[in-house]
Amino acid sequence: MLRLWLLRHAKSAWDDPGLDDFARPLSPRGKKACRALARHMAERNLQPCLVLCSPATRTRQTWERLDKRLSGGAPDPIPVRFEPSLYLADPTTLLALTRAAPTDCRELMLIGHNPGLEEFAARLSGSAAGDALDRLTEKYPTGGLAEIAFPVKAWALVAPKAGFLASFVVPAQLKD
Repeated sequence: MLRLWLLRHAKSAWDDPGLDDFARPLSPRGKKACRALARHMAERNLQPCLVLCSPATRTRQTWERLDKRLSGGAPDPIPVRFEPSLYLADPTTLLALTRAAPTDCRELMLIGHNPGLEEFAARLSGSAAGDALDRLTEKYPTGGLAEIAFPVKAWALVAPKAGFLASFVVPAQLKD
């Protein structure tokens, strides 16, 4: 069984209209959401063996805030790779990145952007727990975290509609 975590970056700031989209940082609301997400992920003992993260400022800052809580000073921090092709990636690119994940990795996390991330999560999910898929396709807000399980042994075998959307959590559901 493989587990894929798809995280949309936390809320970004729009204070500086002259700032390039790639360089937009997290807003105070995004930083608060990261605290709640980190706590939720730690409670679930989420420990991906690899994180693929868009190199945009807001995605990097999202990961940095989560990593502090998840790694907790562990001698072997969670490996992260800042992947340029994740910036505003479409579902085809996201599938290629997922399928190329190392075979010894059982839990993979992608941190990216919409609309690609939402479309990718919906395409992979053939079934879901409760109303998770309805909520995901209605809105995948900033800080949204989807957990998709695949009954396969290799990432290269991940296919559309083959996953089970085990959970979909958004910051508004979490207490800070």
